[in-house]
Amino acid sequence: MIMKLYWTSVEFEILNPSEYENCIGGFVYLFFKAYDVRDAIPKIENAISEENFKIIQIEFISEYDEIPWDTEEEQKLYDSLASKAQDSDEIIWDDLYTYEEK
Repeated sequence: MIMKLYWTSVEFEILNPSEYENCIGGFVYLFFKAYDVRDAIPKIENAISEENFKIIQIEFISEYDEIPWDTEEEQKLYDSLASKAQDSDEIIWDDLYTYEEK
């Protein structure tokens, strides 16, 4: 079975807000390789918990393949993150988007 390149959007709760300027939650894109979605879920869960976050919602898990982004800058950024993930066994994180209150 061949590993495929996936990406996901995860909303999370920050378990120690004082470490993140008192933000209580956020969103992040993650890029990684997995055999299928069932293989992807524990990888996502582990990556989020290792950062002392708790998953609120996994918005989607999808193969990353020729995703059209709104701007050339976004296209370069996310294609670059996907390329790093393709060349690694690690989960590659985009910047965190955090919020103070819902």
